Amino acid sequence: MKFSWTRSAVSFVVLLGLAGALYVVFSGKEALDSPLQAAPPAAATAERETPAADLQTYAQVVQPFLRAHCLDCHGADKPQGDLRLDTLLADFNTVRSAGQWIEVMDKLNLGEMPPQEEPQPKIEELTAVTRWIAAELRQAERRQRSAGGRVVLRRMNRAEYANTIRDLLSVQFLPGESPLDLLPPDGTAEGFDKVSSALTLDPSLLEKYFEVAQQVARAAVVDGPPPFETQVMRYELEETANNRAIQYLCSASGIHCREQDIMLMQGSTRSFGVMKYPGSNKEIPVKGMYRIRVRAWGEKGADGEPVVMRFHQNHPSANQQLLLQTEVTDQPKIYEVVVPRDPQCGEYNVSLVNGYAFQTTSRTGSQIRREQQEAGEANDFERVLRLQSRQQMEALTWTMPNPDTSDISKLRKLYVDWIECEGPLYDQWPPRSHQQLLFAGDNARQEHEYVQAIFKRFMQRAFRRPVTTNEVDRVAGLVASEIQAGETFNNAVRAGLIAVLCSPKFLYIAEASTNEGPRPLNDWELASRLSYFLWSSMPDQKLFDLAAAGQLRDAQVLQQQVDRMLDDERSEGFVQGFAAQWLRTGDFGAFLPDTRLYKEYDEALGKAMVGETLAFFREVLDHDLNAMAFMDSDWTMVNERLARFYGIEGVEGDAFRRVALPADSPRGGLLGMAGVALLGSDGNRTKPVHRGIYVREVFFNDPPDPPPPNAGEVEPNIQGKNLTVRERLIQHQQIASCAACHKGIDGYGLAMENFNAIGAWRTQQDGENFRGSSAPPIDPSGVLPNGKAFATFEEFKLLLQEQQERFARGLSEKMLTYALGRPIEPTDRALIDRLAGQLQSDNFTLRRLIAGVVVSEAFLSK
Repeated sequence: MKFSWTRSAVSFVVLLGLAGALYVVFSGKEALDSPLQAAPPAAATAERETPAADLQTYAQVVQPFLRAHCLDCHGADKPQGDLRLDTLLADFNTVRSAGQWIEVMDKLNLGEMPPQEEPQPKIEELTAVTRWIAAELRQAERRQRSAGGRVVLRRMNRAEYANTIRDLLSVQFLPGESPLDLLPPDGTAEGFDKVSSALTLDPSLLEKYFEVAQQVARAAVVDGPPPFETQVMRYELEETANNRAIQYLCSASGIHCREQDIMLMQGSTRSFGVMKYPGSNKEIPVKGMYRIRVRAWGEKGADGEPVVMRFHQNHPSANQQLLLQTEVTDQPKIYEVVVPRDPQCGEYNVSLVNGYAFQTTSRTGSQIRREQQEAGEANDFERVLRLQSRQQMEALTWTMPNPDTSDISKLRKLYVDWIECEGPLYDQWPPRSHQQLLFAGDNARQEHEYVQAIFKRFMQRAFRRPVTTNEVDRVAGLVASEIQAGETFNNAVRAGLIAVLCSPKFLYIAEASTNEGPRPLNDWELASRLSYFLWSSMPDQKLFDLAAAGQLRDAQVLQQQVDRMLDDERSEGFVQGFAAQWLRTGDFGAFLPDTRLYKEYDEALGKAMVGETLAFFREVLDHDLNAMAFMDSDWTMVNERLARFYGIEGVEGDAFRRVALPADSPRGGLLGMAGVALLGSDGNRTKPVHRGIYVREVFFNDPPDPPPPNAGEVEPNIQGKNLTVRERLIQHQQIASCAACHKGIDGYGLAMENFNAIGAWRTQQDGENFRGSSAPPIDPSGVLPNGKAFATFEEFKLLLQEQQERFARGLSEKMLTYALGRPIEPTDRALIDRLAGQLQSDNFTLRRLIAGVVVSEAFLSK
């Protein structure tokens, strides 16, 4: 669908969207007749007193250390490296002084200060100084991003944008066409992509918003009938069985054609290029959603492993090739999946994924393929028989098992009866978005009042507040000018949609104001803050109705809405937003395992690892469970693939469900999940330092101080050496300053050494060069920074559970940061104390924590 853009449309969009957005961002003034004033960025807020550094520690710890170990070389008399420390004050608010403190911290951490020939400080003294510097630098960084406890104007991140488009227009997108696919990744701060200071807006992003708005408008408003009628196409496999030449070609590929089906063995593949839609001569006539159905079953081999079937298409994009991969039962069953497909798709392929290996042939693969092709093209039955006889004589060295000459009784087998494709699928036509927008149909299309009604309805939902007559008239005027310029009515409406979707009133979650002081949010602003907190999307009609009635600020009403919204399916936005970023599930697959070392790992297992962690969070949230379950539990969430990896029986299907763990299982809690172990690995070996940092950041919101430049990694084993990770980590700590830093990290990570690089439980080293019974045993013992020692992983988890107050504070800080979209400020200390206390007294339930955040003054005010 193509349509042109007149000069008036383009200029209007630029004025309303791009220039307007920049005006709001850089001026902080009221823009585009908005009844809600826009807040200035943090840099434009009123001047406020800069909090002082921790002067007591500076005077009692840092200054004496500098006098004892640094001023001889960096004092007033010829300071080395032009670095004077006798005049260095506890000031981290200027670039020069902060840079000098960073240099001091790095030199201390690298062991370059004081020089080795000078008296060396004690580890405790060194640690105290570097931790003070790191803490002050962290506070200075937060002050730079600070808005004085206020939530400044921020734009939607791309997930919020995509969800908002979904709920605003009821538009469904194909892969590669969703706003989530087209918009670039957002910046992050404090671990989240919702913090306003990280959500910058530059000209290139503004241009991308314009492109996405065009895509949305094309999908929302359609012209004429559907591009292709829905049809069903089925291929019966007896068609293969009844063709002798095809029978031979199948047999040469490890496939046996039977009367009503085909039998696949040893990873064999069968292509179906004959499945073409009538009248189109294409496997797929038009881009859209299609329902694929396959009737199949399997026969387990001698080892009893289930049969895995893969159904895919020859698409040029690798990520669009796989349609279905699943374990099949031993009884005929129909397997169904709805997937996006487009005309680029080639023929279908069905294969047995986990067949047995077979002996190789003496002839090359190209020779075999050429002979097969010649036989098939000639359709000469005598020639087929001669070639078949030749290969039967070579059965012992044949590349695939021949059912007629080989013993296949112990091999796994996949039986396929028929394949069906239905599509393109339409929920309705015209789509729901079209009918919602053009609600009066074709009869009133040219009426100006109709255009005004269309955009009044649409804009008050898009802007998430009542709109003024002037705002509506400007968009309606654009539509009228497009029609006068010769555009069709639908194209003119699309131009109006694009203008609205490029407006800062849509792109920004408007909550703040310019020069007035802090004030309570009005009900419309509160509805948006609440919905983008719990749904990562716009308010629904219920929230709009409460806002219009002025009832949303009532504490009881808010509590009811929290419960309602968390029970709504749109709360998946909270799981994918807060939980995924808090628990860092997006990093689980950062390093793919070496499948030569870890043969159990595959793509389905990697997806299941992410699914377990998010399903665990969802279970805790939905059932109001104690959040201490993240530290330890006697249950977890698994699907069939993950259950098999964990050795849990009786789980079938891809859906995650809660299962009780055996009494001796190490899997309880977050740290027993394979995905967390995978995150703390590099694909070949475990990385205890990364795992230790994960524990501190996730459980306690306490990231360690940043390492000095060129601190290096724990090196892998080199030829001639075979050290465990623990032994190499000890070598890494030979520098005293490194030991001081690692003391606060390594205990957490070494405690998890029983989990290998893909999260399988082990008692001996594996991976790298460790093999067999001679591999050294795992030593998971360690000491936590509080001095408490443990010998096993179970003892380690018990010690973690003793730090409930620390966990409550860390979780409260994370939740408040996510809810407000700003860093925690010093003025939030009392609120954090109250939230953490309530969390402990309310049995650590996430819903009570969320409710506490929502009724707080910080959440209800701008």
